[in-house]
Amino acid sequence: MNAMNKMEQEVVYLSAAIDLIKSMVNREMLSVAGDGEHKNVWFESSTHRQLFSILLVDFLSPTDSKAPVPSKRYLAALSSVAEKPSFDVGESVQYLSEAVSSFKDWLNVEISVDAWLPSIDRQVVLRIPRYVLLKNDGDISKHNSLRSVGVAEGLQKLLTNAGEPTELYQAMLAQQDIYDIFHDDVSAYHASTIAEFLNGLWWGIQKYLQPEYNRSFTPPEDGLVIYGFKCPSEIVHPYAKACYWNLMNQVHSGPIFKPFTVTKHLKGKY
Repeated sequence: MNAMNKMEQEVVYLSAAIDLIKSMVNREMLSVAGDGEHKNVWFESSTHRQLFSILLVDFLSPTDSKAPVPSKRYLAALSSVAEKPSFDVGESVQYLSEAVSSFKDWLNVEISVDAWLPSIDRQVVLRIPRYVLLKNDGDISKHNSLRSVGVAEGLQKLLTNAGEPTELYQAMLAQQDIYDIFHDDVSAYHASTIAEFLNGLWWGIQKYLQPEYNRSFTPPEDGLVIYGFKCPSEIVHPYAKACYWNLMNQVHSGPIFKPFTVTKHLKGKY
């Protein structure tokens, strides 16, 4: 098959993004509680919160280089869609553009984390961008110490930058201490806000594609219960066609949660 055109690539990225967001923001994983602009998220268990952290790493990481589209981080792919959308009607992409920009800005903020590391007897203040902390959290959630030496090397650099030079083995020893802080303190504190951002991205995609769904949707014919979609002529690649149908079905179903705003009391630290 020939390389995918711009529209085909877009539907592949959007389909994958929704599938990944849906795996994190669903009623089996979490619930949304509270009133008005004072919502917060409750995970069904600590295991669900750990899975949320692992899936978030995938969302923050580049797509596979062997995939039929160029390797990009999901937010970068969504940003490209927002900048040059294929299905924009009456600025329907605006909400997605704002949601992507807000999440990217939040992730790039560098925060300070006070950390007592008893395994190596060090007290440090770590300066780290939120997205790096979240990736470290998810990577350590997924792998044990011998499968996450790359993470330990990153922690070694963080400790050196904090004025505490360490050997690699010391960073490996401190990994559990740092994980307890990253996962149980910082990530747990921000989990509700992250869910809000992810839900906002989902709604951004929903609003962006609603006009295309309205154009494409074909109601069931007499005696049939199966609806269909009129795929744009520009979409020829069979994988892109399948992604387009998945995308339209996702719009048909809509996001699981209504848009929600997390309380400001979970947005003041870190």
